[in-house]
Amino acid sequence: RLLAPNIRLTTGDDANGTETVELLIGANPSPAWLASPTLRAVIVPWAGVPEKTVSILRDYPHIALHNLHYNAQQTAEMAVALLFAAAKFIVPYDQSLRRTDWTPRYQPARAFLLHGKTALILGYGSIGQAIGRMLKGIGMTVIGTKRSLPSPQPSPEGRGLTRLPSPVGRGAGGEGEADEIHPQTALPDLLPRANFLIIALPLTEETRGLIGEKELALLPDEAILINIGRGPIVDEHALYTALTSGKLAAAGLDVWWNYPTDEESRTHTPPANVPLHELENVVLSPHRGGQVRERDESWATALAEMINVFARGEEMGNRVNVDIGY
Repeated sequence: RLLAPNIRLTTGDDANGTETVELLIGANPSPAWLASPTLRAVIVPWAGVPEKTVSILRDYPHIALHNLHYNAQQTAEMAVALLFAAAKFIVPYDQSLRRTDWTPRYQPARAFLLHGKTALILGYGSIGQAIGRMLKGIGMTVIGTKRSLPSPQPSPEGRGLTRLPSPVGRGAGGEGEADEIHPQTALPDLLPRANFLIIALPLTEETRGLIGEKELALLPDEAILINIGRGPIVDEHALYTALTSGKLAAAGLDVWWNYPTDEESRTHTPPANVPLHELENVVLSPHRGGQVRERDESWATALAEMINVFARGEEMGNRVNVDIGY
């Protein structure tokens, strides 16, 4: 019902009739579908794109690959929820009081003030920008990184900082802009300024292991790390050492290194190869950042909008660069 009336939609795995298909929606398109002489684009209907799909589409340069950023707001909200929980030590305080233990109330403060502090967001795309808007709203300085940047626009202060255009959509405005945008290569210079490091990157060959022992050492003492991108972007052993040594004050994680492989293993799969789950200064979430009650509605609406744009002959957003994987 959200699609334009002139759109003919078919469903199923059967590749019969591929000679008339112009747009394919699916995460793992088969060679039979990709061989269609009329196929012009593929939409993977979620934010991530399987490595196998990216690899296959490299052999079909005439077919555009897109993904669907329907969950940017909900994932950003999870990042901010983890940030608050980690910075305010909500979980250990909660657990103590459940044991009727009021001792933390009378101990020196552990919580951090966020107002006036600096957040470095790695991956200032749709999710990163949504995080940035929320953090700007509580008075934080926001620095973002992007793999590719528009042409530099000198700031009024003459510092030559690149600024993103205001976000598109309801409620967009200047408050959504980061204070600074830098290329990913500037990371060594940015990490020492980050009280809070928020990772919102996809997992690619370039980002795997991006944050390791050396990068964590560059952060200010007692910084806080939040990861809603992918687990292997961070070296788990270096993260554990930083958390147990006091280099990092806390972490909030919604993405992991190990996942259940079947239904039976869902009840006993450690999320990492180091005991992060035993640390009270880690807030754990089982990769549920994009899962909200309104998920299906937002997913269907975003997908329908992309299909309608395609049917009008316009350029769809969220195009994936198959050379780099996102």
